[in-house]
Amino acid sequence: MAVMNVTDGNQVFLTVIDVATGSLANVHPDTGTNGLVIPTIQDVTLNATPGTVRYSTLDSSASSAFTTVNENSLSLNMLVDDEVFFGSTVANADNQVASVGLLGTSIAKSEVYFSLTFEGTASGANYVTGKGFIGGLAPTSSIDSAVFISPLELTINGEITRSAV
Repeated sequence: MAVMNVTDGNQVFLTVIDVATGSLANVHPDTGTNGLVIPTIQDVTLNATPGTVRYSTLDSSASSAFTTVNENSLSLNMLVDDEVFFGSTVANADNQVASVGLLGTSIAKSEVYFSLTFEGTASGANYVTGKGFIGGLAPTSSIDSAVFISPLELTINGEITRSAV
């Protein structure tokens, strides 16, 4: 068994690009170009959950279940980076997410391709890809927290694909 240690700070990356101008190749952890890397992630959760339907019958004292389609999502908390959250002051024809930021992408309900690395970008490192919609942004700050922190929910549209660099 090999534990994936993420404490050195260069293991977990989320990269996104809009579906209109990009492709999955743009978010490849090692060879991708023009993908926007989301910096300062505090924690991340990849949810690959099959839907289930439960039912009961009169001849059994226990319920039964069967699975349906997967309900996949990715959620994280991040320190808010001004340029990533609100967009660049310089137009980016190669990646609309970089131009309008995560907030603008969420407001426009634009679909994005994404990749999430678990072990960095070294040869053989695992990562997942897919496409979905960014939402759940809720930046907050307080007197005890001198920076804005925001959750992000990426509702995955379709399958999650596992690959290795």
